[in-house]
Amino acid sequence: MNYYTKFRLKVMDFWKKNKKRILICLIVFLVVIIINNILKRIPKDLPAPSLTYKPHVAVITDTEVPKKYQKPIENLVETYFNYCNNGEYQNAYDLISNECKQANYPTLDIFKKYVDYVFQGKKKVYTLQSYSVVNNVYVYDIKITDDFMANGTSDGYYYYDEKIVLLQENDELKLSIGQFINKDNPNIAVEDDYMKIEILDRTVEYEKETYRVKVTNKTDDKYIIVADGKQSNEIQLNLGVRKDEPEEYIDSFIVNPGGFRIEELTFTKFFDNGLTAQGINFGAVRILNSYDHKVGTTQENLDNAVKLYSAEVPLN
Repeated sequence: MNYYTKFRLKVMDFWKKNKKRILICLIVFLVVIIINNILKRIPKDLPAPSLTYKPHVAVITDTEVPKKYQKPIENLVETYFNYCNNGEYQNAYDLISNECKQANYPTLDIFKKYVDYVFQGKKKVYTLQSYSVVNNVYVYDIKITDDFMANGTSDGYYYYDEKIVLLQENDELKLSIGQFINKDNPNIAVEDDYMKIEILDRTVEYEKETYRVKVTNKTDDKYIIVADGKQSNEIQLNLGVRKDEPEEYIDSFIVNPGGFRIEELTFTKFFDNGLTAQGINFGAVRILNSYDHKVGTTQENLDNAVKLYSAEVPLN
């Protein structure tokens, strides 16, 4: 056996014993060459990645809160949060807007129950993100969780989320909590020969609008059925592109002869959806000579009705 034959046999034997290792090394080598070529083609002057967290740019309207308000808003929320976290109820209460207090937290005791619920148990931390900016009303989303670093444990997980509002009150930033936006008195009233409808007040929250409506029966012997659940489209909020029914089923909005009735009508309406409430539509008003509250409107009532009609109260 000559030298060449011996060398070839040694190479073949080495290949048989190590072919898997050799193939893996070749593949790795080829991958390294390919990656290296790709990296050479990437421009070296790419901009550095930017942070996506922009706490004062609204995620819904993509509008930035004016810079002059950004730091004051941060300071106000931080101060309020710390007061609540430490159980300093009165100090926190003083930072709430007067409208918000009157509408939802008319006493300190009621506010304390809210704080004890939100800040229950261990110390909390929060994150703040601008949610929408509409007509100089600044809606923020605040997420509250347990402070695991301070509490020294991660047992369980507490999470609370709500919309808060920052607005000007007497040249001072005030905070509204619990999704409250504002409350006003539209001073709207419409009437005909049978009834008078008044909008006593309107409460705007982030996800809904509530109208307190008073209907007065101007007759001495007729029943006015505004809603008893027996007809379709009895009460609707006219949003222009659509009409929405109240969140809660209204089945006893009946006004007796010579009397009046006040009813709260709450409609789902997001503050930043771009829609404006144009009116409240009462689509099935029935003026009847008699009415059985237990039975509700019957076909006989409709056949003998004094008048059947719809009426809309404009809101702007």
